[in-house]
Amino acid sequence: MQLTLSQFSPCADGITPDTTCFQRALDLLAERGGGTLTVGAGRYRVGGLRLHSHCRLHLASGALLIISDDYHDFCPVQSRAECSDRAFLYAAGASDIAVTGDGKICGNSASWFAASADEMGYRQPAAQRPRIIVMEGCQQVRLMDFTIEDAPMWTIHLVACQQIKVQRVTVRNDLCLANTDALDIDCCQQVQISDCDFSAADDGICLKTARHTPALQQPASQIVINNCLIRSKSCAIKIGTETAFDIEDVTVSNCVIYQSNRGIGLVSRDGGNLRRMIFSNIVFDCHTAHPCHWGKADPLYISVRYRDPAIEPGDVAMIQFRGLTGCAEGAVNFHSEPYGKIHHILVSDVQLRQTFSQSAEQGFYDIRPPCNPASPVGSGKDNAWARDPLTQHIWGVEPYPAGLPALYARGVVALRVRFCDFLRPQPLPDGWCPQHLWLDACEGVTVDE
Repeated sequence: MQLTLSQFSPCADGITPDTTCFQRALDLLAERGGGTLTVGAGRYRVGGLRLHSHCRLHLASGALLIISDDYHDFCPVQSRAECSDRAFLYAAGASDIAVTGDGKICGNSASWFAASADEMGYRQPAAQRPRIIVMEGCQQVRLMDFTIEDAPMWTIHLVACQQIKVQRVTVRNDLCLANTDALDIDCCQQVQISDCDFSAADDGICLKTARHTPALQQPASQIVINNCLIRSKSCAIKIGTETAFDIEDVTVSNCVIYQSNRGIGLVSRDGGNLRRMIFSNIVFDCHTAHPCHWGKADPLYISVRYRDPAIEPGDVAMIQFRGLTGCAEGAVNFHSEPYGKIHHILVSDVQLRQTFSQSAEQGFYDIRPPCNPASPVGSGKDNAWARDPLTQHIWGVEPYPAGLPALYARGVVALRVRFCDFLRPQPLPDGWCPQHLWLDACEGVTVDE
């Protein structure tokens, strides 16, 4: 069945709410077995919408959906992200569902944040903010071609879904807005992400297995990411930190990471294992961001630490970095607080040009989260950005023991570094490690020139 929104007489002035028109059209499609709702050119003010099985929301060129500024207008969802429990576009338990087209969604972020940034480098958010797209327990999901701008919270969050395609989607978020991840793949399987353009203050693409209700809790696996352009003030391509269940069988290739803080990060904290992943043919450009952001311009980063002392963090194993090249103000950093939890890592044919930074924290690395002894298993600001009251240093930011190397590894087993070029300033700046590689309590390391 084919419907156009104009059949339902929307105001399309960008001011008067059109939520009822949209939902009536989507519900009619579902009643008649499915089909496509096409939204023509115009400005639509819209609250939360529920999507149904076998239905497609198509945003034609010139269509602009502006989300409401009232949190109660949005759809309640099962999953939580920080304090967010509502979404603009929501589907649960649906199959064969799509959002497509060349139109745009405006997240209206100015309504959800303070006008200017604070000392953390962020504009302070409202206590509760809606996510733009949330799908939970869905099958055969397609997100294609549209643009989302100025999201107030996580932009796209897919939870416990299977058979996902995200293609040619653009996300352009304000670089001073906290928790505005572009794409979060959470407890999902059989995922293809390609030809996307993501820019956000928080993570670009994040794979995770967060704790949810039992119906939404499962491992993440069989994920392919390629041909994407990513900018992030946090981590461009991130696995973790929420890792309650395994994440495995992931390939990332032919991507460009630019103007980012951390390039690729694998962070194990909550019990699940991270394994069998290949990162290949990637260009990176990493610069130190404001101190509130986790990371110190690390192009590659693997971290295993305890969050809760009662939960053993999972292993990170059988990971390959092959054919990467780029510039960074930081170092490749692999550290395992429990010895040997990072093992069987291959770094091959990587070219790293280290560059000098004006940041006072060049030569430091970042082990967050958690770090604050006053809140040892906490989350949020008390562990994201908290100062030691005595030294005024940020908890979790530590100096490299011998100065900044090109590659630092601690507690790693079976690490192989082969055919890598580390290009460093000559002469080395004061305080930099004279050795390219600094290995601490590692075993089974091989280095092939």
